[in-house]
Amino acid sequence: MQLQTFGLTLDMIVVMGILLFTTALSLSSFIRIDVVAVLVLLVLGVTRLLPPAQLFSGFSSEAVIALIATMIIGSGLEKAGMAIKLSRWVLRIGHEHPKEISRVLMIMSGLMAGFIRSLNTMALLLPVVSRISLRVGIPKSSLLMPVAFCAMLGSSLTMIGSGPLIVLNGLLENENLPVPLAPFHVFSIFPLGLCQLTIGVLFFMFIGYRLLPKVEEKNFQTTTKQHFLRIYGKATEIFELKILANSDLIDQTLSKIETLMDESSSVLAIRQGKETYFPPLRSIGLQQNALIAMMGHKEIIMTFAEAHGLKVSQKLNFFSELLHPVRSGLCEAVIPPSSQLIGKDLGDLHMRRMHQVHVLALYRDNVVYRGESLRKLTLHSGDTLGMFCGWEALDQFHKDPDFAVLTTAYPKEELRPEKIYYAAFSFIISMLLIFFGMPISVGLLLGAVCMVGFKVLTVDEAYESVSWSTVFLVAGLIPLGIVMKETQTVEWLTQHIGIFREGIPILIIQIALAFLSMGFSFVISNVGATVVLVPIAVDIALKVGADPRVFALTVALATSNTFLFPTNQVNALIAGPGGYQLKDFVRVGGILSMLYILSAILLINYLF
Repeated sequence: MQLQTFGLTLDMIVVMGILLFTTALSLSSFIRIDVVAVLVLLVLGVTRLLPPAQLFSGFSSEAVIALIATMIIGSGLEKAGMAIKLSRWVLRIGHEHPKEISRVLMIMSGLMAGFIRSLNTMALLLPVVSRISLRVGIPKSSLLMPVAFCAMLGSSLTMIGSGPLIVLNGLLENENLPVPLAPFHVFSIFPLGLCQLTIGVLFFMFIGYRLLPKVEEKNFQTTTKQHFLRIYGKATEIFELKILANSDLIDQTLSKIETLMDESSSVLAIRQGKETYFPPLRSIGLQQNALIAMMGHKEIIMTFAEAHGLKVSQKLNFFSELLHPVRSGLCEAVIPPSSQLIGKDLGDLHMRRMHQVHVLALYRDNVVYRGESLRKLTLHSGDTLGMFCGWEALDQFHKDPDFAVLTTAYPKEELRPEKIYYAAFSFIISMLLIFFGMPISVGLLLGAVCMVGFKVLTVDEAYESVSWSTVFLVAGLIPLGIVMKETQTVEWLTQHIGIFREGIPILIIQIALAFLSMGFSFVISNVGATVVLVPIAVDIALKVGADPRVFALTVALATSNTFLFPTNQVNALIAGPGGYQLKDFVRVGGILSMLYILSAILLINYLF
């Protein structure tokens, strides 16, 4: 079969103009890239290059449905507490060291993606990375891109790891090819994929981490530290202390220990054995090696630790996640005139046991009460309580009519650990169905529906978990790929690149084909580019005397090289949570793309 000859048409000129306009606008960062995608839709509609049925087909495409379902599944896994379990396992393997944790996550994502694909891998690991970020204090922007890129690299471990590789085997068996070609075995490219994954991990270990952006995390501090210090006289620095063998606090109850502390200090949480107490009851007896989270002035706490045999950690370790501002914090409540608690002693209310809130101080008539005087205080109308608690506990505390909670703007996260098996089942069943041949969009959508059906998520929570800007980004650019194929712009461009002819070294032709495939994958999707270019690659290989299977595999791997722009589904999934901009993908993905293409070509020629 010979490639057909296509003349340049007006439609082709318009399409190439739209393509250049879209690329320039995206690279300028003058307009958000999802808005650029919507503008592309409008231009295609105004120029009538596509009818309405195809113009908006991106919103019902398999790629968009799979992306929506992936976000819902990821949210369900996080809501059920799966992310907490996996993050604890990663932290244990990585010894809570940032570089070790990053390495473990990259290797894990790469190996998983070879069997459950990169998009599904990131659906599972995105909430895990978020939890680890809270625990260790590593910005998500320093973790998400390495994990996502290694997942994309790992998808070339098997022939079922990515859409282009799956499509490739189907195309090789197509009777319309010039010659019949044998498909690749599922593990034929495993050595190649393993080398690619190793290159990716080493790249981020020694080079890539320097290029990653440092995006400042949003800090949910609803009641400011300055306000608490000014009104209640409570310093809000938190320290983690360990009870040493020579401590005189061993076997002492928290009630006794609190009498030894300065009134400006408070014990927020205790970890003893395998139990965590937050807030801790005053009857708890402390043992050797117990961990204490204490809030107060640094100088006072350091003096207290030295006097009583405690070791102060340089930073929060065990308590870093529990006491992170997205999980817990300072808050206030007032005793309203209608409260039935007026006239009762605060100590008799057992606020820690009954409401899981720790009352740090009480403000009344310009007087602040703390320490022992606080417990014996009789409540009056208008008393203001300064407290520390988890946001889940505060959410329940809002419902008590005897208190008027002043803190209303805080992260509201309701975990459902009792649903963890339902969430795991929903994820696994969708992966199994996809593995055995069900369309990806259908399998993932079934998993998302199971999350709602098993009440892991409510319908409203499922809708809220979807990043609609990401949906518009992907759906808006899909029609551009459709019109490039229908106007035969791809074939025309391929035809008129003079390097694809006899007399040029085969390796140079192969490199040019790889870069061409990579370029088209950004516009017409990696699967679309594979479908269009594999027959062309086979024809070129036959003309120049190269191995058609090698050229076909080059196309499939090159179209999987989608590190450069956030239009790829995996990149789109991490762009928002990681706070990445287009320039971040170009900076990091540009170097990795070059390494990927060159190493892939060398490995393909060596192995095949």
